[in-house]
Order: sequence, then structure tokens, then C-alpha cells
Amino acid sequence: MGTEFYIIIMLILAAVMAFGLYINKTATNQGRVDAGRRSFLKGSGANDGEHALFFGIQLVIQIFGSDELRARLARLVQAEDDTDDANEKRRFIKSVASLLIENRYAWEYGFWDYYSNAETAISTFNQWKNEIEASMATEPEELGEEIDRLHRFSDQKEFLVVTIMMLIDNRDEPVGDDVGDVRFRATYSQLTQPFRGAIDGISEDEYWEASTFEKLLDGLQSLDPRAIERDGMYVYPGTAQDGMSTYDLLSDEGWKYITDHSFRLK
Repeated sequence: MGTEFYIIIMLILAAVMAFGLYINKTATNQGRVDAGRRSFLKGSGANDGEHALFFGIQLVIQIFGSDELRARLARLVQAEDDTDDANEKRRFIKSVASLLIENRYAWEYGFWDYYSNAETAISTFNQWKNEIEASMATEPEELGEEIDRLHRFSDQKEFLVVTIMMLIDNRDEPVGDDVGDVRFRATYSQLTQPFRGAIDGISEDEYWEASTFEKLLDGLQSLDPRAIERDGMYVYPGTAQDGMSTYDLLSDEGWKYITDHSFRLK
């Protein structure tokens, strides 16, 4: 009787242990996309929550009192505004990324964000868009020869802040405007795979390295523009007459999230 009771107890314990291992494995798999990342890289949820991705990158660039970089970016934006063609969009993204990489020597601060949970991705895109556009002088009535005293303390032109943000279609569905039989078309998820792979390859201790920002810009060049649902590029301050100084950046708490990540102090 004692032996039988012992065997029953051992079987119960083995079953409990197996169930515990199953629960642990299931919980780990559900967070597999961004497991181990910091909270700002949230990818929680099952696959059906990953049909949209958010990516945003910001660079504070030293301009040494010159308007050349802003002018070159403005020309690219103006040319891109004239077409909605995917090939033109691809050329635009590559041109902007290449121009920013070309000016890597002048990068001062940087920030980037990525979400693979669709609900968070969509809300984050809208939040970035609303906050950036609310802070910039964009209408003719707002633009003038004087500096924007509402947001700036100095008229020294030291920095530009360049922002690129995207809401990316990551659905496992065939691309709508592709040619040929729908059964042989690539899915949106397949179009995003090279870019997602570039981000997945970044370890936590590399998040704020200048080389990582270059890798992210390189990754953008591999992203098929047909997967881009919405996007935006902003150059701040918004006019050639305006500029940002060191004092503007470091004295305003609103910029702390980006000035915490200096490329010069690495």
C-alpha cells in the first residue's frame, strides 16, 4: 500500500511539473518578437496583433550655422511630393537615408523607437505626428524672419532635428497592387522581413550607438515602400530663418529623451 501511494504521489508531482514547463514555454513564445528588449521596444501579444509596425528615428545634427543640409532635405521632400509612385518613394527613402549617413560626422544626439504590437504602433504613430506638428511653425501666418520665441531661447543656428516616422503594413496578406496571380504575390509581412530582421539583430547594449543608427537607416533602404501605410519626415525648426542652439536643447525638458543619448560621449 505504501509503495502504491508513493507511486501515485510521484505521478502527480510529475504531471504538475510538466504543466508548469508548458505554461512557462507558452508565456515565452507569446513574447518572442521582442523578448528581452527594453520597454520602449514593445512587441507583446500574439501574431494577430502584429499586422502593423511603428518605426521612428530622430537625429540632432550639427549644422555649423549653414542651411545646406536643410536645403538639400527640402529639395528631396519637394520632389517626393510630386508623385505617389512606389519606385519614386523608394528613391526618396534611399536619398534621405544616404544624405543622413553622409552627415554622420555631425550627429550629436539620437533616438529611435519600434513597436510590433499593432494597437501600440498605430497610437504611437499618431502621437508622434500630432506632437511634432503641434510644435512646428508650418503655416504662412506662423512663419517669419524672427526666431520662434515660443519654442526657442536663442537665435544661434547650431542644430537641426530630423525625424522619420512610419506606420508599416505587416499583414500576412498578398500585396494588393502587385502583378500576376494573387497566389504568387509576396505578402506585406514578407516585404517587411528584411527591415524587421535588421532590427531583431540589434542587441540591447547597441541601442544608442551611432553605428546602430546607421544600420537602421540602411535597413530603411531595404524596406519595400509598398508596405508603408503612412509616413512622415520633419525637419525642426521649420524655417531656414530659424535654428536651434545648445541652450535650446539642453534647457528644455521636452528634449531630454533625445539629449540623454549623445553620440559624442560614447
